[in-house]
Amino acid sequence: MRQKLRFTAVLVVLVIILGTASYREQGKRQKLSFPESLDLVVVTVDGKTVTLREMAFYIAYEEGNMEDAAIIYNPDNTDEYWQLYINHTFLREQAKQTVVDMTIHDTLFYQMATAEKITLSEEEEQYLANDQQDFWSDLTEEQRARLGVDEETIDASMRKMALAQKYQSILAEMEQVDYEDYSIGGTEYEKLLAQHTCELDETTWDRVPFGSITVDH
Repeated sequence: MRQKLRFTAVLVVLVIILGTASYREQGKRQKLSFPESLDLVVVTVDGKTVTLREMAFYIAYEEGNMEDAAIIYNPDNTDEYWQLYINHTFLREQAKQTVVDMTIHDTLFYQMATAEKITLSEEEEQYLANDQQDFWSDLTEEQRARLGVDEETIDASMRKMALAQKYQSILAEMEQVDYEDYSIGGTEYEKLLAQHTCELDETTWDRVPFGSITVDH
């Protein structure tokens, strides 16, 4: 009798464990509705949280880059490019990781720029304004609706990127290294990154439907 009860108890525990694991896995597979999830925190850099709203520019930018390349690769079937598997990874996943990498890079350098009270020159402001207008104009009404953010949000993200790039240039000159050394994957950038705390909410990020927000794949 005791052995039967013990066996039953073990079965109950196993059912609970498997049920919990299945629920978590189902949660990972279920994609988010992007416009309804904009305030979810995905990245944290030195305690500074970054939401999907703040990442929207990078997502639209990278989806656009992928789609441009896909049209060149096969204009009759752009999905073929999105499904390519190269160097042990799908291009789609590689591009999605690039969004995270750019977000972390620019957030880190933007924080450093603001700490040093770096501002854009009048000429840089004009370049930025042109880039902001071009980027927003290139998005169709449908893409804007699916992205779920307004022009001011995109402009703010692009301003942060411009300041981050300016400080990257300043730091590279100070350290007497090439600008690319502080770009993503650069030797100096990797050293700098190791000195900071960067976190990614993988559960949330896995559910972001990259490739199906401003494009359809």
